[in-house]
Amino acid sequence: MPISSTPTRWHIAYDIAHPRRLRRVERALSAVGERLHYSLFVCELTASELEALQRRLVRLIEPTEDILRYTPLCAGDAQRIRHLGRPAPELVVQANAWIV
Repeated sequence: MPISSTPTRWHIAYDIAHPRRLRRVERALSAVGERLHYSLFVCELTASELEALQRRLVRLIEPTEDILRYTPLCAGDAQRIRHLGRPAPELVVQANAWIV
C-alpha cells in the first residue's frame, strides 16, 4: 500500500522528565512544526515524514519516564478550532523540507 504524500496536521504533545531530553525533543519538533504552547506543537506532515519524526523522537526519549502523544486533525477539525487571547502563530509549511 503506497504511503500518502498528502500532509496531515498533527498536534504533538509531550511530557519529558529530563531537561536534556526535553531540549532535544523541542529542537526536533521545532525543525518540523510550530510551537503552540510550552509542550504542544502543530506540524503538517506526510505519512513518511511522520514516520521519520517518530523514529527520531523515540531515540531521544526514555519510554519509562517520558510521554509523546500524536493527535491527527482532519480538515473538519481545523475548521472548528477556536482561539481566544493574543494571536496564535500561523503554521508555515515549508516545501521540500527534510527530517534528518
